[in-house]
Order: sequence, then C-alpha cells, then structure tokens
Amino acid sequence: MSENVQGEGSSPRAAPEAAVPFSGTITIFFSDIRGFTDYTEEFGDEAASRIVHEKDIIIRSQIEAYGGVVVKTQGDSFMVAFSAARGAILCAIAIQRIVGQANHDQAGPRIAIGIGINTGEPIRQEDGDYIGGTVNLASRICAAAGSGQILVSESTRYVAGRIELRRSDGGVVEYVDLGLHELKGFPEAKRLFEVSWHPAVLGEQRVSAEAPSAGEEGQQALKAAVQKANSVLTRVLSVVHLDDPAFPALLECQAKATELRLAFTRAGADRRRLTEKEVLDHLVPFENLMILTVERDTLTDERWAQLDGAVARVFGRQLVNAIARGRLSTTTAVVASEKPTPAPAPVEAPREQPKEPEPFQGGRSSVSVSLAPPPLDERGAGVAWWAAAYAAWSQWKPSGLAWAHALREEVRRYPFLLSVPLRASGDLDDGRLAGGYFLLLEHVENQSPGFIRTILDRAIGEVGMESRSLGSKLYQLLVDGGRLRDTYPAFVRDVIQVAVPTPGMWADAGLVEREDATVLMSRPHGVVGDPQEESVQLTEPHDRSAERRFLVTTQPLTTRFFYVTSGKLNTARDVELRLRSEGRPSDRAWYLTVRDSLSVRSDPKLVPLSGVPLPGLGRHHFGVWVAVFNPDPEDVVTYELSVSVIDPNPSRRPSRLWSTEIASTCRKSSSRVRRRIRPVLTITRLLVTPSSVVR
Repeated sequence: MSENVQGEGSSPRAAPEAAVPFSGTITIFFSDIRGFTDYTEEFGDEAASRIVHEKDIIIRSQIEAYGGVVVKTQGDSFMVAFSAARGAILCAIAIQRIVGQANHDQAGPRIAIGIGINTGEPIRQEDGDYIGGTVNLASRICAAAGSGQILVSESTRYVAGRIELRRSDGGVVEYVDLGLHELKGFPEAKRLFEVSWHPAVLGEQRVSAEAPSAGEEGQQALKAAVQKANSVLTRVLSVVHLDDPAFPALLECQAKATELRLAFTRAGADRRRLTEKEVLDHLVPFENLMILTVERDTLTDERWAQLDGAVARVFGRQLVNAIARGRLSTTTAVVASEKPTPAPAPVEAPREQPKEPEPFQGGRSSVSVSLAPPPLDERGAGVAWWAAAYAAWSQWKPSGLAWAHALREEVRRYPFLLSVPLRASGDLDDGRLAGGYFLLLEHVENQSPGFIRTILDRAIGEVGMESRSLGSKLYQLLVDGGRLRDTYPAFVRDVIQVAVPTPGMWADAGLVEREDATVLMSRPHGVVGDPQEESVQLTEPHDRSAERRFLVTTQPLTTRFFYVTSGKLNTARDVELRLRSEGRPSDRAWYLTVRDSLSVRSDPKLVPLSGVPLPGLGRHHFGVWVAVFNPDPEDVVTYELSVSVIDPNPSRRPSRLWSTEIASTCRKSSSRVRRRIRPVLTITRLLVTPSSVVR
C-alpha cells in the first residue's frame, strides 16, 4: 500500500505528522582525497601516509573552527553536518586554500581534496548518523568534484546566498553554474555549482593538486581563464563615477561585463565549446580598462596612448576621458587606501582559529559601508511601491541574511506576493506587502549590477518628481534594466525553488486525490489572498477523472499557483497538465513534483506546449505544483490550465465519451447540480485588482 506522507488533510499547507525523525535543515559536507595512488607510486607508502595524516589534521581543524560536526569517516573521507550552509562553504574554502598553499611548491604528483555539499532535511538516527536523499546527493556531488574543487547543490547555493569575504581573501564568493549533471542513483539530472573565491586577485596561483594528464590540460587552462575573467569582470562592476553615479558610458560598459559573465555561465551550462583563447580575447578590453583606471598615474606616455585608443574603440571616448580626469574609481581601491591589508596568517599552524575566509560582518570595517546601498532617497517616497521595495532592499542587502532565508520569511508573511502586481502592491497593507518585492529588485540588480542604485536619478532626470509620472518611469526602467520580459520566468523559478513546498505559495485552486474521493479546493470569493477555502468532494468515477480547466486572468508580471496532492492512495494516479492562452498552446508555466517529504522536490520545468504527463502520484511523488506566470509588463493575459488525474487501471477509467456527457449534463441539469459539478470542468475566473487583495 502506498500512502501519502501528507495524510488526508485537504490543504497542501497543512503540516503532516512526520513518520520519521527529520532533523530540520542541515547541510551535509563530504570530502575525499584525490591523487593518493599516483602520489604513493611516486613517493612510497610512508610518505603518502604522512601527507594524508597532515591533510586529516587540516580538515578536522577547519571543521571545528567553522562549527561542523564530524558524523563519520571512512578511510580518507569525511562526512560532516553543518547547521548553516554558509559555514560549510566557508569551511570548504579554508580547507582548499590551506591545502593549495601547501601543495604550491611541491613538484610531481600531489594529494588534494574534492568536496561536495548539499542542503536539505535528512533523517537523523539515534546514533547521530544521517541518512536519506540529502546525504546520498551530497556524497554523489563529492564524487563528481575534481582535485581542489568545491561543488554544491542548487539548494545549498540558494540557502547560502551571497557570501562576502575580506578583500585579502578574494572579496566575493561566486557560484559558477556547471549545468545539469547525471549522478548515479538519481533519475533526474542535478544542477551543480562550483564555488569560486578568486585567489588570483591576491597574487596566488590556484594549483591543481594532481599533475594534469594531456587530456585534462585544455580543461584546466579553460577553467583558469574563466576564473581570471570572472575576477577581472567583478572588478569592472565595482568601478564607480565619483560625480555621476548614472554615468551612461560606464553603465554601458558594465552591462557588457555582465553579459559576458552570463555568456561564460551559459556556455558551461549548455556544454558549448569554449576555448581558453576565446575567453582571454573577450577579456582584453576589460583588462585594458582596469589598467587605465588603476594605474593611471604610473603609465608611460607610450603605454597610455596604446591603451587609450584600444579602450576608446570598444567603450567610447567619454569613458576614457573620465579615466583621464581621474573621475573613475573602484570600491576596493577606496577601501585599500583607508587601511593596509594585513599580512596573511601562516599556514604552518592549521589548528589555530582560522584567519581564512570569513563571512562579511556589517559594522566591522568600511567595506560594509561601501557595499551597502544608500538609504531611500526621499524624492522617491511618493511612489509607494518603489519606496517600500527599495527601503526593504537597502536594509536587507548589508544584513548578511541569505536571499533564500529572506525569501521564505516574505512568503510566510505574504504567500500571495507574486500574485499581486508590483505597481499595485504599495496600496496594500500600508505598503508592507510591497516591501517583499525587494526580491525582484535584487533579481534586477543581479542582471545589471549597480542599476538599482542609480535608477531613481535617471527617472527624475527624464520625467521630474511628479509621483504618477515618476512611478511609471521607474517601472519602465526597472523592466528594461532587468530585462524582465525575458528574465521574469527565471525569477519565478528561483522563488518556487526555495518556497515550494514550504512555506508554500497561496494557490487559486487545487486537487487532493484520495482512494475514495477527489476533493476540489477553490477560493469562494475569487479574491487574491483570500485565506478561506471551499471544497467539493467528488466520489463518482466519471466526475473524478474528468478534465479540470482552471481559467485564470493574470495581471502584468504576476504568477498564479495551483496544486495536486495525494491523500491515502492504494493505487498511484497519473497527472496530466496542459496550458493554453487565446486558444493556442502555451509554455508559460513552471511545474515541479514534491517527492517523499515536505522539502524534497524536483527541479522546476516549463510545461511543454504539448502538455506533460506525470505518472506515479502517490508512489513516485506526492504532489505537483504549477506556477502560471505572465511575463508581459503591460498586458493582462488569460490562461486555461487543464489538469487531469487518471487512474491507470483501465477497468476503473471512464471513457472519453462519458467525460463529454458530463459536460453536457452539467449544462442541462438543475442549478443545485451545476453548483456541485461546475468546478470539475471550469473552475473560476479570478481578476486581480488592488481592491480585491486581502489585507
């Protein structure tokens, strides 16, 4: 018998009683030795054993320093539990830094470490061990990690969020999207990220711990080139104009830098062929720009003339003139002038409290001041949605709170946030709901670094300070700067990856499939944010298997949610999804399946134009969430989402003709019967207006 862990509750947001002792959110860290065999063949068993013992000391000291708990060891491998994803990543960086420095001057084969990290809710056993899918995935990620490499899962990347280090440690931790990877034991490919902290900025050389084979040299050279490129482009994005924060030539240059970083990421995710030479050729103009900016006072006239012409041809004469006048500066340069960088701590004492990567702490240095956005400019206070969203963004940005944790808190307060249009959000709950849209501002900032800090000045310069005109211009600039027509779907995907199934989004309607009945849930008042649910229980086979069509009208840049969950089922069901708009198939909806607990779910996928079958409800998965989105920033769009829940047993499945008969019967039957059956076929038309949102 297959039973849903959610029991028979009618709402997907109801927390079930756990049948197993879940541990809460834990980050599992695996490390393993690389290159041991080659090292042993070169130097002998005794030398290899001594080196492994030294690595063991390094690993244990850093685990203790960063708050990890060693769960178990097997040979040279460690399994460690961290209560914080950031701590696990910082520990991994510290280990790789120390090991890399120790290996730097060593010739021949080297012993290195590969690290894999995953975050989830594993099952904790009485002896303190952890088991479950979270642990298995972390182990597989570690197996995929190369020498000196740190790989993390998608959940770890989003829970940890942005991590800022001291300037001497490389400034900012970056997550390089490596695309989807097939991992043993997992039916679906998993997206992996490599943790990069740019040691090249410090004058260090990131040395692979194993001598590369001929087949690996090209990949290692490409990897080093991409790391160098990301380091240079990060520095370009830190450049500011001392007089004009919205200096157009600089903004255009930084937009090109952002596009180039995205291109490198996409190339890795799509397995496109990219050579070291191509990366370095694309990088040359940005390197020249940084040399002009940083070394302006020390360049010879001949060298200046060479760089001047090269930079002007790519980025324009205005930008070069600003450099010549000394009006461009970098955040790191300002900080460095205030306080000299302390000498790095020696590597010889691994058991001391590490002076390795530390999370950035607000208020401890002038770096926090330089990174924090300026407070809300009162000139924009008349635009309610902007004022609330920007104020929340400027307070969150320097707080150190991970984006994923901040997102969950906002969704817990306003689970219907994404269903409310941005421009209407400032009129609700005294503007507090609009504060949640700081998440969208951060999305735009990631697309165009520095854009949110300057958007108000640009809008006022174009239309003045009249609130209505200013609000329209801010919205237009936000849409254009964040390329929201193209990137809004990615924003929705990022949100549901973190917020579904817990804390969960407010849904327009849903189905709960049990062995003896299908329960149809809807909102009685057709109001976004309505906390009340209305249920209709269907027991007749032809009623239960009929196609349900949810008609929903979406306002610009909003998303509506639907779900199918299972109660107690003896036989698994098949779910089928289709989406149409204006009579044509549409793919503007994400779907994901919830697996064997409230936290294990598949990666979101777009509903194909032909629809998608999802077999195994109640066996392979216990729920499906669908997010129907409207990426158009101006137009209202109506969608029809079709959902079918089918019993795969042919003897209990009514014919298609019988379903058609039901539609005909509904139209001819009494009003009482129509009220009972109508939700089976056409659920509701929900319009979103400011007055209809529950405060």
